[in-house]
Amino acid sequence: MLKVKPIDTKGFSYSPGLQLLRGLAALMIVFLHLGVAEARYGSSGWQYLEGFRVGAAGVDIFFVISGFVMMLVINNKMISPVLFLKNRLSRIYPNYWIYFLIVVLVWLIRPGWVNSSLSGTPDFLSSFLLFPSSGPPVVSVAWTLEFEVFFYLVFTLFLWVSRKYLAPLLISAFTVLVLLGVIYQPESLLLERLTHPLLLEFSAGVFLGRVLMSRQIPGAWLTIPVAVLIFTFYQIGAELTQIIPVGIHLERLVNFGIPAFLLVLGIVSLDMKYEIAYPDLFIKVGDASYTLYLSHILIISASGKLYQAMGLNEILSNFVFIMGMLALCVLSALLAYQYIELPLLTCVRKGLKKPSK
Repeated sequence: MLKVKPIDTKGFSYSPGLQLLRGLAALMIVFLHLGVAEARYGSSGWQYLEGFRVGAAGVDIFFVISGFVMMLVINNKMISPVLFLKNRLSRIYPNYWIYFLIVVLVWLIRPGWVNSSLSGTPDFLSSFLLFPSSGPPVVSVAWTLEFEVFFYLVFTLFLWVSRKYLAPLLISAFTVLVLLGVIYQPESLLLERLTHPLLLEFSAGVFLGRVLMSRQIPGAWLTIPVAVLIFTFYQIGAELTQIIPVGIHLERLVNFGIPAFLLVLGIVSLDMKYEIAYPDLFIKVGDASYTLYLSHILIISASGKLYQAMGLNEILSNFVFIMGMLALCVLSALLAYQYIELPLLTCVRKGLKKPSK
């Protein structure tokens, strides 16, 4: 049910639709990895998620949301750069370290179970710090967190320089870095990360934040079906880069970054104009999306091995496998969010607020 909101003269403050979108992004990534697990642990019958490539776009949606939300954070409160960075890093690291330690423990017992599809030996210190390294990350999905941490560091730097001009400074800096990366194509993984086109997705979110904080864009909700169509066409092989030819380094930015930008624009614009009663379950999945993102591969891998060992792949269809794994991933994430992530974050934040003696 849609109910038109009264005009808010103080500007935009919160978008519940973003929680819905976070949940959607996390589920897209879960389905992407369920497709891999289906081929590995499921039956030899019909493969329901074979070729589900568009699931990778969940990462790009997360990046655009991150840029937007950071502008929302600094718009609603006069937060110092130091406190901002502490809050951001406390949001990323403590919960991540739990899954990092679980994977390390598994690696010590059965090394072949950890990132078996990736070559090389994990760099444990770099993975612990979320610093780019030549080895595979201990937690396979943690490569995206390296981008998040870099974004927070740059955001904090420009927040220190100028709150008023933060958006243009950050967008300009990331644009220059990406251009340097496209021109010089650095071989160093660190330099490749620092000049990666994905940085422009954070910039896109920051730009949206700057524009939408104070004004509505008439008809912007129409970008939602456009984004869905772009994603759908990509899945069936009609990629946007067939219309917008770019170099290989910018293909992901065009195929995933553009529709991710349009999706966030449309959802936030809807929330600015209407009071929407989103399904509570989807909002809760959005709240737990970070834990779902970190935990789902562990859940799928462990459960898939057990599923295969029990011979269930011989008597049950892959549809049952997919639905069972999906339910297990979501349920475990909701519980872990409620009883691990939230208490841990509360404890860490209280510790950060204590005055030093």
